[in-house]
Amino acid sequence: MTVQGADNSTGGVLSNSRWNLVAFGAGLAAQFLTVPLVVRWIGLDAFGAAAVVLALCAPLSLVGTVLGQALIRELASRNKADQAPASMQAFTSVAMRWCMVACMAGWCILAVFGPAMARLLISDAATTGLGPALLIGATGAVAQQVGLVLQSVSAAKQDYKTIARMALYTALAGSTVTLGITWMWPQAQGYLAGVAAGFVLVAAVWFWRWRSMLCWRTVFSSRAREASAALLRFSRWQGVAQLAGVLGNQIDRYALGAMTPVSVVGQYTVANRLQEAAYIGVIKAGEVLFPRFGTMSSDSFADRLAFFQLASWGLGTISAALLVPLAVLASSVLSLWVGAEVAKGADHMLFVLVLGGVVGSATNVFTYYAMGMGRNKPVAGVSVLFSALTVISTILLVAVFGVAAAGAGLLLASVARVLASMVLTKRLFFTDLEWSALLVSTALPLLVGCGLAALFRSFFQLHADGWTQLAIMYGGLSLVVGLTCLLVTGVTSTGRGIIVRFARSIRRDQP
Repeated sequence: MTVQGADNSTGGVLSNSRWNLVAFGAGLAAQFLTVPLVVRWIGLDAFGAAAVVLALCAPLSLVGTVLGQALIRELASRNKADQAPASMQAFTSVAMRWCMVACMAGWCILAVFGPAMARLLISDAATTGLGPALLIGATGAVAQQVGLVLQSVSAAKQDYKTIARMALYTALAGSTVTLGITWMWPQAQGYLAGVAAGFVLVAAVWFWRWRSMLCWRTVFSSRAREASAALLRFSRWQGVAQLAGVLGNQIDRYALGAMTPVSVVGQYTVANRLQEAAYIGVIKAGEVLFPRFGTMSSDSFADRLAFFQLASWGLGTISAALLVPLAVLASSVLSLWVGAEVAKGADHMLFVLVLGGVVGSATNVFTYYAMGMGRNKPVAGVSVLFSALTVISTILLVAVFGVAAAGAGLLLASVARVLASMVLTKRLFFTDLEWSALLVSTALPLLVGCGLAALFRSFFQLHADGWTQLAIMYGGLSLVVGLTCLLVTGVTSTGRGIIVRFARSIRRDQP
């Protein structure tokens, strides 16, 4: 009975993950086209300055992310309970109200204090026009949050086919607008204006899709007050977690901008764009677990445990197979993508950042499960710990070792985050789960992935002379990583059980 429940639920998740990966592929293609052209047109210094501006605007992203997650949880539970559409409309309208209030407050703070903060993080040669640049960047960030909240309505309904279709359109439109404006205005402000215009297009499309879910007349009704209380209750701890995560993710840009030439920030940003693009693929493959966990709160303990283990191992193995080849082939990818000049030095940054992504992916299922069960406080605690360790270790390492330490603080903090997540998983959710079983499902894929990355990087030094050769190498390495994870997992009895359930879930998902 346990296996059956886990398999059936996994089938739907795999189907949704495929649509999410389609959306990711569209965004990845747009990034690959946009970044090298932008760097060529505006130069590495201006690209680095724009990256610092975007990093200062990044804390605004917690508005759309947190409210979107709260909306997913509330709408998903009500969709399963088949509650009235008016209730779901109230939740969506209230979420949009809070989104606009928070975004306007953030926009004003950036407009007033942003230029002074940017001058501390950007070299003197690149500090002209910081005021307009911050206003442009903040406006784009506000539009992005509106799109994230409205996209959450589709995610709550687990309609990832619509999300993928929207992503195809917005990737094409966003990259076209970004390139067009940057080409006509080849400066940091032009690039930021293009990015902002792309976010406005995305928000407009999502607004048109879910305009029927927005009813401002009900925003202050009694039902809306109940919706507001539920959303804010969820957002309290999740907001702390997201803010901590944002600061941890941006600290390398802040530290490098303050301690090194702004061109180094440009190199780091190029490397991080690649790592983020690949890591977002992992996120897209796994974020379908959040609404799924939200609907499992009434399921049996055995079903939830079986699904948790299966999801942890499956997502970890997919993460290693997708990310490790990028670490091994970092120099080749960067050279072919943006040129040898930018790749020199950035390849080491990319290798370290990707390893941090491989390790960090082991905490995703814990995060989704805790949020799905309404236990946001432990997620916030882990995120604050992660952010504090990232900030402290990054500043110290960059101050002592310079550019070579970029990304190392994130990697060290990710290790601590995985350990904390495993301890909390055992203590809070699955006290009967043996440590050996938890290690197999959570830690084994990342250990195999990081071990293979270090092995290939140290002894083989693979290099591709063209895109075709690079694609063949990338696919071959992904296959090696995936098969190695399977073989090592199959050594243990727990691992063999996970593999059997994974195979059954795939067969059940076939049309």
